[in-house]
Amino acid sequence: MIAAPGPIHPWPIGPGPRYQPIAANAAVRDGRPVGELHCAGGRRFAVHLELFADRRVVVVPRGIGVAAKGCRYPVSTDAPTGVVEVLGGRAYTLGDLFRVWGRRLSATRLLSFRGRVSVFVNGRRARGRPDAVRLAKHDEIVVEVGAHVAPHVDYLFPKGVG
Repeated sequence: MIAAPGPIHPWPIGPGPRYQPIAANAAVRDGRPVGELHCAGGRRFAVHLELFADRRVVVVPRGIGVAAKGCRYPVSTDAPTGVVEVLGGRAYTLGDLFRVWGRRLSATRLLSFRGRVSVFVNGRRARGRPDAVRLAKHDEIVVEVGAHVAPHVDYLFPKGVG
Protein backbone atom coordinates (compact mmCIF):
# COMPACT_ATOMS: atom_id res chain seq x y z
CA MET A 1 0.00 0.00 0.00
CA ILE A 2 1.17 3.50 -0.72
CA ALA A 3 0.55 6.29 1.76
CA ALA A 4 -1.95 8.93 0.74
CA PRO A 5 -0.39 12.25 -0.22
CA GLY A 6 -0.59 15.07 2.25
CA PRO A 7 1.37 16.78 4.97
CA ILE A 8 3.33 14.63 7.36
CA HIS A 9 3.29 15.79 10.94
CA PRO A 10 6.23 14.84 13.14
CA TRP A 11 4.19 14.07 16.26
CA PRO A 12 6.64 13.72 19.15
CA ILE A 13 6.72 10.83 21.58
CA GLY A 14 5.30 12.04 24.88
CA PRO A 15 7.56 12.46 27.90
CA GLY A 16 7.93 9.90 30.65
CA PRO A 17 6.75 6.36 31.29
CA ARG A 18 3.07 7.07 30.57
CA TYR A 19 3.99 7.56 26.90
CA GLN A 20 6.52 4.73 26.83
CA PRO A 21 4.81 1.82 28.60
CA ILE A 22 6.48 -1.56 28.79
CA ALA A 23 5.11 -4.94 27.79
CA ALA A 24 4.85 -6.33 31.31
CA ASN A 25 2.07 -8.80 32.00
CA ALA A 26 3.08 -11.43 34.56
CA ALA A 27 0.67 -14.03 33.16
CA VAL A 28 2.12 -13.62 29.66
CA ARG A 29 5.70 -13.60 30.93
CA ASP A 30 5.02 -16.97 32.58
CA GLY A 31 3.04 -18.34 29.60
CA ARG A 32 -0.23 -18.63 31.58
CA PRO A 33 -3.64 -18.09 29.91
CA VAL A 34 -5.02 -14.55 29.76
CA GLY A 35 -8.76 -15.18 29.81
CA GLU A 36 -9.30 -17.48 26.83
CA LEU A 37 -6.05 -16.37 25.14
CA HIS A 38 -2.96 -18.56 25.43
CA CYS A 39 0.27 -19.30 23.61
CA ALA A 40 -0.45 -20.54 20.10
CA GLY A 41 1.41 -21.19 16.89
CA GLY A 42 0.28 -20.85 13.31
CA ARG A 43 0.09 -18.45 10.38
CA ARG A 44 -0.01 -14.78 11.30
CA PHE A 45 -0.83 -11.53 9.58
CA ALA A 46 0.15 -7.97 10.45
CA VAL A 47 -1.79 -4.89 11.60
CA HIS A 48 -0.28 -1.46 12.27
CA LEU A 49 -1.33 0.31 15.48
CA GLU A 50 -0.67 3.93 16.41
CA LEU A 51 -1.56 5.38 19.82
CA PHE A 52 -1.87 9.10 20.61
CA ALA A 53 -2.60 10.95 23.85
CA ASP A 54 -3.00 14.72 23.66
CA ARG A 55 -1.31 14.76 20.21
CA ARG A 56 1.73 12.90 21.45
CA VAL A 57 2.79 9.43 20.39
CA VAL A 58 2.43 6.61 22.88
CA VAL A 59 4.90 3.84 22.06
CA VAL A 60 3.54 0.35 21.39
CA PRO A 61 6.42 -1.64 22.92
CA ARG A 62 8.12 -4.75 21.69
CA GLY A 63 7.36 -7.97 23.52
CA ILE A 64 3.60 -7.73 23.96
CA GLY A 65 2.30 -11.31 23.95
CA VAL A 66 5.75 -12.91 23.94
CA ALA A 67 6.35 -15.27 26.87
CA ALA A 68 9.73 -15.84 28.50
CA LYS A 69 9.65 -19.44 27.33
CA GLY A 70 9.41 -18.23 23.72
CA CYS A 71 5.78 -18.98 22.99
CA ARG A 72 3.57 -16.30 21.43
CA TYR A 73 0.00 -15.30 22.17
CA PRO A 74 -2.46 -14.77 19.27
CA VAL A 75 -1.59 -11.03 19.30
CA SER A 76 2.03 -9.96 19.79
CA THR A 77 4.72 -7.41 18.92
CA ASP A 78 8.38 -7.92 18.00
CA ALA A 79 9.52 -4.30 17.82
CA PRO A 80 8.36 -0.86 19.04
CA THR A 81 7.06 -0.02 15.55
CA GLY A 82 3.35 -0.53 16.14
CA VAL A 83 3.29 -3.64 13.94
CA VAL A 84 1.12 -6.25 15.66
CA GLU A 85 1.23 -9.89 14.56
CA VAL A 86 -2.17 -11.57 14.70
CA LEU A 87 -2.83 -15.30 14.55
CA GLY A 88 -5.09 -16.20 11.63
CA GLY A 89 -8.09 -18.47 11.78
CA ARG A 90 -10.12 -16.56 14.37
CA ALA A 91 -11.26 -12.97 14.85
CA TYR A 92 -9.19 -11.00 17.39
CA THR A 93 -9.84 -7.48 18.63
CA LEU A 94 -8.05 -4.47 20.06
CA GLY A 95 -9.44 -5.62 23.41
CA ASP A 96 -7.56 -8.92 23.03
CA LEU A 97 -4.31 -7.05 22.39
CA PHE A 98 -4.79 -4.79 25.42
CA ARG A 99 -5.73 -7.80 27.61
CA VAL A 100 -2.56 -9.63 26.62
CA TRP A 101 -0.62 -6.39 27.19
CA GLY A 102 -2.23 -6.02 30.62
CA ARG A 103 -3.36 -2.44 29.85
CA ARG A 104 -6.67 -0.57 29.74
CA LEU A 105 -8.76 0.32 26.71
CA SER A 106 -12.35 1.56 26.92
CA ALA A 107 -14.54 4.38 25.61
CA THR A 108 -12.99 6.69 28.23
CA ARG A 109 -9.56 5.15 28.90
CA LEU A 110 -6.41 4.53 26.86
CA LEU A 111 -3.72 3.09 29.13
CA SER A 112 -3.43 5.65 31.97
CA PHE A 113 -4.99 8.48 29.93
CA ARG A 114 -8.61 9.49 30.51
CA GLY A 115 -11.00 11.13 28.08
CA ARG A 116 -13.04 10.26 25.03
CA VAL A 117 -11.24 7.52 23.10
CA SER A 118 -11.58 7.50 19.30
CA VAL A 119 -10.49 4.71 16.97
CA PHE A 120 -9.86 5.02 13.25
CA VAL A 121 -9.41 2.06 10.92
CA ASN A 122 -7.80 2.86 7.58
CA GLY A 123 -8.65 6.53 8.10
CA ARG A 124 -12.33 6.01 8.97
CA ARG A 125 -13.79 6.42 12.44
CA ALA A 126 -14.79 3.09 13.96
CA ARG A 127 -18.18 3.00 15.66
CA GLY A 128 -18.87 1.18 18.90
CA ARG A 129 -16.56 0.20 21.72
CA PRO A 130 -12.82 0.65 21.10
CA ASP A 131 -12.03 -2.79 22.52
CA ALA A 132 -14.43 -4.42 20.03
CA VAL A 133 -12.55 -3.20 16.93
CA ARG A 134 -11.49 -6.25 14.94
CA LEU A 135 -7.93 -6.74 13.76
CA ALA A 136 -7.83 -7.47 10.03
CA LYS A 137 -4.87 -8.05 7.73
CA HIS A 138 -2.88 -4.88 6.97
CA ASP A 139 -5.29 -2.54 8.74
CA GLU A 140 -3.93 0.83 9.90
CA ILE A 141 -5.49 1.47 13.31
CA VAL A 142 -5.16 4.78 15.14
CA VAL A 143 -6.38 5.11 18.74
CA GLU A 144 -6.42 8.55 20.30
CA VAL A 145 -7.49 10.31 23.46
CA GLY A 146 -7.47 14.07 23.94
CA ALA A 147 -6.72 16.36 20.99
CA HIS A 148 -7.45 14.97 17.51
CA VAL A 149 -4.67 13.75 15.24
CA ALA A 150 -5.54 13.26 11.56
CA PRO A 151 -5.29 9.47 11.22
CA HIS A 152 -3.17 7.78 8.60
CA VAL A 153 -5.22 5.79 6.11
CA ASP A 154 -2.64 3.08 5.54
CA TYR A 155 0.81 1.81 6.43
CA LEU A 156 3.54 0.52 4.13
CA PHE A 157 4.36 -2.90 5.57
CA PRO A 158 7.88 -4.18 4.87
CA LYS A 159 8.15 -7.00 2.33
CA GLY A 160 7.49 -10.37 3.88
CA VAL A 161 5.44 -9.02 6.81
CA GLY A 162 2.13 -10.90 7.06
